[in-house]
Amino acid sequence: MGIVNELEGLLPGREGQPSDGLPKYERTTFDYVTIGVGYLVMPLGLVLALIRFFGTHYKNYRKAVNYSLLYHVFVGGFVQMMGFLLYSIYSDDGIDVMTLIIMLILFALVLLLPASAFAKRAAKARFRFSQLANQYVQLITVGRVRYIGNLADRTGQSESDVNRDLIYLKKYGVLDSGLLFSEGADTEPEAPVNQADSSPFSSSGGQTVYQPPRPQQQPKSIRCPGCGAQNTVSPLQSKSCDYCGTTVSYS
Repeated sequence: MGIVNELEGLLPGREGQPSDGLPKYERTTFDYVTIGVGYLVMPLGLVLALIRFFGTHYKNYRKAVNYSLLYHVFVGGFVQMMGFLLYSIYSDDGIDVMTLIIMLILFALVLLLPASAFAKRAAKARFRFSQLANQYVQLITVGRVRYIGNLADRTGQSESDVNRDLIYLKKYGVLDSGLLFSEGADTEPEAPVNQADSSPFSSSGGQTVYQPPRPQQQPKSIRCPGCGAQNTVSPLQSKSCDYCGTTVSYS
């Protein structure tokens, strides 16, 4: 059982956004096989990716991975077609330049456009789950919510989704594995300790004085200037694009 710190749920030593501790993509052996097959035999890779998609897409943390699989399969198909064109160019019955250009445009439309769309969906799904994970941690550590039903109501998820998400967050240490949650909803959830002291309308002298809350910067999904893909960037930081390596800054 893990040790709960003063925030009651967040493991000691974790700084920044809680979702920073989650993997970029949690891929299984089946996922790696699918990617490999996609770059070798695109139709078979697509079948495997769709099996994975329809079998696991109901899980919040799998959505980004599933879109990423489809991205790799379509890129793999384009690579295979380029190999076919190169073979045709250097064969005895080589294709002419105009035919080559037409085929390149056709393959780009059929394969690279869907790949780009799936890449954007993967980035958006990663960002949304990161935001959801941060919301879970906020509700659990600050709001002290310990009922699955209350978490479901406040996040807009089903109770089964919340259960799966909490297990996933515990698996990667975002939440303490020793935390226990009750099924259903608490009609009168416990108020946070020192709630009156932390209210923006209270003061130490007992007078009612409005104190505007300080805005807190959140991670944003920013379009890469190089390839246009969406990337999740933490406040006051920069990162390399997940797809082309271009530096994306928080702004």
